[in-house]
Amino acid sequence: MASTYTLELDASKDYMRMTKVLPDDELTARNLKRGMLSIAQDEAGHAAYLYEAMMQRMSATQVQKLVDEWRARKVNAMFSMAGNIFQNNGKLRLLVQDSELSLNSQLIVKN
Repeated sequence: MASTYTLELDASKDYMRMTKVLPDDELTARNLKRGMLSIAQDEAGHAAYLYEAMMQRMSATQVQKLVDEWRARKVNAMFSMAGNIFQNNGKLRLLVQDSELSLNSQLIVKN
């Protein structure tokens, strides 16, 4: 729950930030902005629901510790991904080998 809470809360804030660059004087941009604000509110609602669920199961201190842990994991993952992109001249590195992809594809087809 803490992982998804973190992602939902951040997505809400990201959508809010994106709306700030859209002009209000153009109809298409204004409609896009309205849609993005709606998504932001939806994401914030999901985050609130998850936070409430965690609070019902754990103490406030435990919830905060768990949220902090998942926030750190997310930030570390983002830095790791960015570092890999820089080290590979802008190319994303696959996390699996081609032979594993082939094997997994064969298993999926057989099942």
